[in-house]
Amino acid sequence: MALRESDAGYRELFEENPEAMWVRHRDTGRFLAVNEAALTLYGYRRNQFLELDLSHLGPVVPPAGDQDRVIPCRQRRLDGTELELQLTWRPVTFQGEPAHLVLVRQPAPTQEGQDQELRRQVTEQLAQLEAAHRELEAFSYSVSHDLRAPLRHIDGFSRALLDDYGEQLGGQGQEYLVRICQATGKMAQLIDAVLQLVRAGRCELDPREVDLSVKAQVIALELKHREQQRPVEFEIAEGVKAQADPKLARQLLEILIGNAWKFSSKTPDARIRFGVREEAGRPVYFVSDNGAGFDMAYAEKLFTVFHRLHRADEFEGSGVGLSIAQRIVTRHGGRIWAESAPGKGATFCFTLSKDDNG
Repeated sequence: MALRESDAGYRELFEENPEAMWVRHRDTGRFLAVNEAALTLYGYRRNQFLELDLSHLGPVVPPAGDQDRVIPCRQRRLDGTELELQLTWRPVTFQGEPAHLVLVRQPAPTQEGQDQELRRQVTEQLAQLEAAHRELEAFSYSVSHDLRAPLRHIDGFSRALLDDYGEQLGGQGQEYLVRICQATGKMAQLIDAVLQLVRAGRCELDPREVDLSVKAQVIALELKHREQQRPVEFEIAEGVKAQADPKLARQLLEILIGNAWKFSSKTPDARIRFGVREEAGRPVYFVSDNGAGFDMAYAEKLFTVFHRLHRADEFEGSGVGLSIAQRIVTRHGGRIWAESAPGKGATFCFTLSKDDNG
């Protein structure tokens, strides 16, 4: 085989080839050419590489004879790191001189090498996860302590002003202070919601068989007791069970049934249903209502923290509940989604185990 830099195909064959290659004189041992892929692999500039002796790259004995040879070896990059390589030596004539065209390849890792690399990656990811958990704990502590204290002070002094100097402030001043107290109360609710979101993501799971029907019935009774004047009809299927963490399952149903209760508050003859259906051989649990509903064009934003599809003056809330619900479901290996239309109510469906559609 003859290689000539003047040949039209030389650049495509050698210079622009993605495989690392170099050419070495068979008699003098001098490097005659090297392509960009090899320079990138070894870390040298072209003029540096061409001035090297083969021994600078590592101990390898060039083959004799006129046959192609594949030689495994260990070579060094410019920065000193070592590479496990396979060198394919092919006798050629380069610019009229006897040479070897050497194709440099990194062999596919052995199973042992793959296992070591996998263990290394897992170790790194665990370290990153532990660091993230530490940061999250520090954040939670800061939120629960450092932010609550100034809020309490703002609320306390505002109420003191109302009690002690309310008459001197007049009606307008009193209204301002009432609004400040309301705003601090709203901020305290948001802090509580964020802490619940954090806890839902880091608490240890204790999965066991949970009677979701019983939990739904208890939540329904609590809501009716809280607002006894509301005539809401509940339809709760009996005997619905799942493998789940009991506390998180309770929190999940509180959020979904609580949302159904809230968004059906302006609907006459409000009705809330809880049950289960089978899809592709798997149980899919659902909570539905005949309340306000929402436009499915915004469904992908439902589970975003602080994102609301209704104005705060229409329906109160923190905008965090569905984010918590999604985190609980995800931690159980399931998924959650919604089906709705404006004025037609909403149905939230969820699974509590890994499925093929997640």
